[in-house]
Amino acid sequence: MTVDWDEKKALLQEPNIAQVTQLCDDLMEKKPGSTVPYIDPVHDEDECRIVSLQVSPGKGTESGFVSHNNDDEAARRATQIYELAELDPRYVMPWNAYPWVRETGSPSALSVQEKTDGLRPFRQFLKINSRVSAIIAHGTDASTFLTLYEKTYHSSLKNSGIKIYKATALGGRAFAVSEAKQEEILTRNVDIYKDAMQRAGIQHL
Repeated sequence: MTVDWDEKKALLQEPNIAQVTQLCDDLMEKKPGSTVPYIDPVHDEDECRIVSLQVSPGKGTESGFVSHNNDDEAARRATQIYELAELDPRYVMPWNAYPWVRETGSPSALSVQEKTDGLRPFRQFLKINSRVSAIIAHGTDASTFLTLYEKTYHSSLKNSGIKIYKATALGGRAFAVSEAKQEEILTRNVDIYKDAMQRAGIQHL
């Protein structure tokens, strides 16, 4: 499927995504010369109930977007998960613990500084998506990031009615296993999304 990214750029100011777009712009302004990929406008700030939290922007974000339509393995898996869980993308929104594009050759794990840098942006992101009831943390770094978030703001996400799910990363080492094992991991991810949908009262497609 070919995606017209220019067409998507034209939608970035639409009311369903405008505040998140603004947040990405602000983050780039704070770190001159940095890039924060925009969130694909298929997602919806008012409808978002599930946050799909990844660690940092992957190769596919060369498109200029964090999107399950990107050309990389993590994006393809996200598409599979949405399809298998029958999840309409407007009910979910992807975000990265470290939202800026990292330098090529950076270690795959985030540094403490990078996690710390991502805390305020994530807090602003959750304020925009105020109806979120589940955060699915993909990968160990995404989980430890949420622990740091709760410690830093002395706020338990659970007390705000948000359930945290721990899932595997959607690319890289997590899937460098046999095909049968990959299927198993994918199924587990789908089950997590289905559970989060049920909690949020999201209808299957």
